[in-house]
Amino acid sequence: MRKTFILLLLSVYVFAQKNTSLPRSTPEAEGVSTEGIIQFLEAAGKSKLEFHSYMILRHGKVVAEGWWNPYRADLKHTMYSCSKSFTATAVGFAVAEKRLTVDDKVISFFPNDLPKTISPNLAELRVKDLLSMSAGQAPDPTGPVAISDNWVKTFLSTPIVNKPGTKFLYNSAATYMLSAIVQKVTGDKIVDYLKPRLFDPLGIESIDWELDPHGINTGGWGLRLKTEDMAKFGQLFLQKGKWKGKQILPAAWVEEASTMKILQDPDAPQAKKDSSDWLQGYCYQMWRCRNNAYRGDGANGQFIIVMPDQDAVVLLTAEAPDMQSEINLVWKYILPAFKPKKLPSNAKALAVLKEKSKQLALSIPQKNASSALESKITGRTFGVIAKDKSLASVGFEFKNNICYLSLETDSVTHLIPFGAGQWEYSETTKFGPYLVARAKANRSNIPSFKVAGSYTWNGDNNLELTLRYIESPHTETFKFAFDGDNVGIEIASIFSKINKKGVLRNTRSNAPKLIVRGDDMGYSHSGNEALIKCFREGIETSIEVIAPSPWFPEAVKLLEQNKGIDAGLHFAITSEWDNVKWRPLTDAPSLRDKDGYFYPMLFHNNNYPQQAVMDNAWKLADIEKELRAQIQLALKYIPRLSHISGHMGSVAFTPEVKEMAKRVAKEYNLALVDADSQKDFGISYTGFDFRNKTTAERIDAFISMLDKLEEGKTYVYVEHPGLDNDELKAIYHIGYEDVAQGRQDVTHIFTSDKVKEAIERKGIKLVSYKEVIQPKK
Repeated sequence: MRKTFILLLLSVYVFAQKNTSLPRSTPEAEGVSTEGIIQFLEAAGKSKLEFHSYMILRHGKVVAEGWWNPYRADLKHTMYSCSKSFTATAVGFAVAEKRLTVDDKVISFFPNDLPKTISPNLAELRVKDLLSMSAGQAPDPTGPVAISDNWVKTFLSTPIVNKPGTKFLYNSAATYMLSAIVQKVTGDKIVDYLKPRLFDPLGIESIDWELDPHGINTGGWGLRLKTEDMAKFGQLFLQKGKWKGKQILPAAWVEEASTMKILQDPDAPQAKKDSSDWLQGYCYQMWRCRNNAYRGDGANGQFIIVMPDQDAVVLLTAEAPDMQSEINLVWKYILPAFKPKKLPSNAKALAVLKEKSKQLALSIPQKNASSALESKITGRTFGVIAKDKSLASVGFEFKNNICYLSLETDSVTHLIPFGAGQWEYSETTKFGPYLVARAKANRSNIPSFKVAGSYTWNGDNNLELTLRYIESPHTETFKFAFDGDNVGIEIASIFSKINKKGVLRNTRSNAPKLIVRGDDMGYSHSGNEALIKCFREGIETSIEVIAPSPWFPEAVKLLEQNKGIDAGLHFAITSEWDNVKWRPLTDAPSLRDKDGYFYPMLFHNNNYPQQAVMDNAWKLADIEKELRAQIQLALKYIPRLSHISGHMGSVAFTPEVKEMAKRVAKEYNLALVDADSQKDFGISYTGFDFRNKTTAERIDAFISMLDKLEEGKTYVYVEHPGLDNDELKAIYHIGYEDVAQGRQDVTHIFTSDKVKEAIERKGIKLVSYKEVIQPKK
């Protein structure tokens, strides 16, 4: 009996947990004309707008709803700036709990992030100014804030040019600050803070919200939830904060948050105001609308429209850049459909509405006849020739009316299926189009993305693939135009259209491996820039950093910004240039010249008599002490360091130096690559005669060098990228005066499209030291 009773309680609990949907009714029963809703759907279908879902509530009940396939009721959808209304609601709860007031000064929450000088306007900035988009900054600082490491500090350091509270300027970073404030006073991220207060009472589950680099919810964007969850939020506001008879959000806050606080453009002509839903006034992270309504509003057509006069809520998700046209359809068709009283039932119209809602679908690429190319390109890979590493190669495999597209980046390969004339559903870690894609840490807490893919052939040589990110507003279209061993690639979205070139990759079973190494990072600003350019835009796979060099701090920052590049310590005991010098990190008296700098040369040089290490009484103990110091400094700031190389032969110029360097490197678990590279790691040096050649001849010589690389072997090509500018023209030593031009040519070689294409066609596999060393450790 007790067991039966417990099971009964459990079943009641489970039912109660799942019974969180809004009640349903029919349009006429709630005084809504079904014909008006049908007209809305017909107009939406004829418009240039792409709708993803709609839902209409009247008197607290859902009277119509639909999702355009492949979007579905059970899927979350990116809210963009609809997120702001939820952030403001978190502030409302914190105000109700007396954790803060809207008149609190913003600087009071962040004493450790304030600028050295606090301007009068910054000192006066209040929470309510953030809420009402009247922080006083201009232009909108969201871009610079979101790409910085510390968003709070960057926001507070942005000048406030207008008195807070006096001028409207849309500012998503201001909303982020509200999120940071709530987290500061509650100890919880707003997504966690809202859970017991808002999400749980409303039955809103399985949501997520993006984070900044410090674990603070982004606030102004980044929330994803379902259409019905949007409806619940709007209905809560319509009901003045009451839910199932309980006041969960103070009615006073709902009133305060939904009434106008500031006009967007007070001087706009009345005719312009009358035709715009963006000039009716701004509330607390909500917009006033025409027809005495107000709304949560997200980019590309995400709307939570609350209509108090009609006791109604309208929800829309879409990819619609023309958001005014989208909301105009609501006023033209849905608003007149609301009647004062219950209407006679209209079974015929209701049947039409249900069928229309059921049949809602976004267009699928038409299934055309398969191309004969399918059998030729299936299993083949095309290397992408481009100035960035966002896409390294594309590959295709056709099987059972599915095209499997392989997209290789610099760090991962994505495999995505596309159906022929139908959607093929999957999940991917590939980031899709996104309005705030440049924000640091964007979408980093989202493990994968649900997608639907479909493909078609437009003629024999043109393959088109459509990829819909069905939990976001956005779609990517891939177009491949095949021409022999070449392919033209177009990747398009609402935000951009990118064209790239691909060439058929020579896939060799035991391809030669090539490390492309750039030396001397830290010796100059121009050298640093060139080394990073050669990685980001070119073929360079490993960078060697001189720790005691003058531009080492900048090198550290650049390497932190480019985590994909392998880095090694370029151990230096010389300072070769005439006009720029560096010193040992340790006292190391036997390695210093009379001025305390490193000697310029390692081996005897007639141009620099008695200024080489070997010309003087160097001590092994000094070299070891200096090596340890450079390793420790490099590891402190570049912890991912994988190896040690030698500047000008510093790690192996005598047997005892080589033995010592190997021993010390092993202590730090680092590979010593410039001692017995072939013996220890199977790496051979390769190169060509660089002298007395034009830039074009040097590029051709590099390509010819590739032909000498043998199957199954690993090689390293070592050079020194630079830029031909005034800085490098001032850096030289006797016998090596053309530093700027010569090192610029290295940069040209490393970033040459001709070289990249040759590497693909010859089937050379580019690798880093780290990739070669790790399996051997």
